[in-house]
Amino acid sequence: MNSNGYFVKTEEVFWDKQQKKIFNEKYTMISNLDGIILHAINGIEASDDLKKIKLKNIRGTLPLIYII
Repeated sequence: MNSNGYFVKTEEVFWDKQQKKIFNEKYTMISNLDGIILHAINGIEASDDLKKIKLKNIRGTLPLIYII
């Protein structure tokens, strides 16, 4: 989890220490405290602090706010 509340869940992840990035080609789920859930079907590329994230083949769930 990073300082902005993003949490990554996956089967495997690789870390490139020199380029300061993480990556994989496996299903990855990213969620945050606001209820946003993103599913990267074909993997992820991200900075190791998760401030820059690139998802491959995504789908997601966004919370809705109802105003009456």
